Amino acid sequence: MTDRLTFRAAHDQISVFERARIPEGVARACFNEPHFPPLDGLAEVIAGEVPHLNEYGGRTEEAVAAIAAAHRREPDEVLLGSGSMDLIRAVIASVCEPGDDVIFSWLTFEGYVSACHASAATPVMVPTTADGGHDVDAILAAITDRTRVVLVASPNNPSGRPLMREQFDRLVAGVPPRVILALDEAYSEYASSPRAAFGASLFGDGDPVLPENVVILRTLSKAAALAGIRAGYALAAPRVIGGIAKLRTQLSVDRLAVAAAWFCFTRDGLDQIEDRVEWVKAERQRIERTLRDRMEKAEIEGRRHIAIPHSDGNFVWLPVGEKADELHATLLSDARILARSFPGVGLRYTVVEEDVNARFIETVTAWATTP
Repeated sequence: MTDRLTFRAAHDQISVFERARIPEGVARACFNEPHFPPLDGLAEVIAGEVPHLNEYGGRTEEAVAAIAAAHRREPDEVLLGSGSMDLIRAVIASVCEPGDDVIFSWLTFEGYVSACHASAATPVMVPTTADGGHDVDAILAAITDRTRVVLVASPNNPSGRPLMREQFDRLVAGVPPRVILALDEAYSEYASSPRAAFGASLFGDGDPVLPENVVILRTLSKAAALAGIRAGYALAAPRVIGGIAKLRTQLSVDRLAVAAAWFCFTRDGLDQIEDRVEWVKAERQRIERTLRDRMEKAEIEGRRHIAIPHSDGNFVWLPVGEKADELHATLLSDARILARSFPGVGLRYTVVEEDVNARFIETVTAWATTP
């Protein structure tokens, strides 16, 4: 016993978030932020809320109704949150007692680890497949009586690999009804793989019928270009939404974010988002195709080369292993680009402006193919 203030044991297991510093004149390609400015018309909507900042609430019912309509659901199947991480923490807190297990692939979004520790849950990390995808057989095999949540990012971050239809179906069928299957679909709009499957398609024709234990988690930080306004939402059965809502911070989504969310799901907002998503998808595929062609040429000529896998996110993934930090440093020094290095695994590059993407292509080509 000590008179000194102490924190929970989990306190030391939660890393302190530190935003990377961007040197002047360096392109930001490390955060998976959209490079587009806010949607046209959004500033006026937000400005309209400023005179009411002294009041609680906002356009929550309108925003929830608009989100529900876009996803062909009822309003009681939607829960707003202060970014999808707020909701991920609430999902875990709503069902996990101390020591209960939360299963997810690794490597994936690092925030899952701290979300577990915040609720004294135990993170159970299942290695990804060689291409950075989800090993569904291994995930299902890891489920025990202590498992309360299976958390799956699709497309995965940083590999960009989504669940394919057969994997999706096996996972939904294989997770027991007493366990929440939380599908984090933050990057799903950017997917172009024809066999990829998602629980809630924003621009698709329809969604699969899912059991009560499936929760879809989505963010407005990516495709909707609202990284600076924390807003996300969950889609699930009404009873599950009600349970998660009790563990979410009440009134955590401020009225500016609520108004922004509502605008994103108007017809005008959705049309703008879809146009931007299509541009990013085409540009990502152009980057990958150009690099793949150059690597194939280098291989034919007997020169050095690297693998260029397909990503379904708003980013390019280069699994260069132990050379990740070296490539990261080269991009910074030679191209004035700050990408994200995952030491020992690979490098993730966020698709940004065309001129920056061109510098990325040329620098990676030179680095990968020059002895």
